[in-house]
Amino acid sequence: MSPSPTTPAPDRRRPLAELPRIPVPAALPELSSTDLKLGMAGSGAVFSGYVLVHMLGNLKVYQGEEKFNAYAEFLRTAGAPVLPRGTVLWGARAVLTASLAVHVGAAGMLTARAWRANGTLLPRRPRRPRGRRRSPWEVARRSMRSTGGVLGLFTAFHVLDLTTGTRPAASRDFAHGSAYANLVASLSRPPVAVAYAVSMAALAAHLVHGIPEIANDIGAGSDRRTQRRLRIGANAFGAAVAVGNTTIPVAVLTRAVR
Repeated sequence: MSPSPTTPAPDRRRPLAELPRIPVPAALPELSSTDLKLGMAGSGAVFSGYVLVHMLGNLKVYQGEEKFNAYAEFLRTAGAPVLPRGTVLWGARAVLTASLAVHVGAAGMLTARAWRANGTLLPRRPRRPRGRRRSPWEVARRSMRSTGGVLGLFTAFHVLDLTTGTRPAASRDFAHGSAYANLVASLSRPPVAVAYAVSMAALAAHLVHGIPEIANDIGAGSDRRTQRRLRIGANAFGAAVAVGNTTIPVAVLTRAVR
């Protein structure tokens, strides 16, 4: 009697793209892909402007404790006495929170639609020719989801560390209203300083690809010359924001800022 056929165990050594395809549920919202891309473009533009302003504000740490704390107090009292204390600051936080929800939600929906179109959670990637290295631009494009995840985790930690003062994210010396001392105490911890620098590298990669995509989504980057200029500008912008912010943990660890 011949042995009954058995189902062979999956070959775990095969490339990821050759594994069996996994179906994706078809239930998706009614928003068009164009609407979702416009939502990502608008929210991305908000964040691009915010990270520039935030970096410029952070650099005031080099002007000393008094001026840095004065800048932090200005953010809390902007609009006074016409508006109650904190109104402008909380308004900005509301806009950023809404933008984050739109950006993450739209990205998730577009990803789900791409998976459904492929019929798989493991889409097939084209093989690049042997010996051909990926350009930095291609690396940034392929890493948008992963750099976005890193930035999401960093943002959550950053808020717990320097805004709410929640332990163990915040340092033992955290005190509400002492912006300069809190920043120095936080970045004096080497693991936090390294995580900050890594997150800035992720931010640079996200901006390098994200800014030209904003222009494409609103129809402003149609020709090659414009695309080239956008890439150059995005590279410069991403590098400036990342380097500017990264100088701060370096300065704290070397005690140039203390």
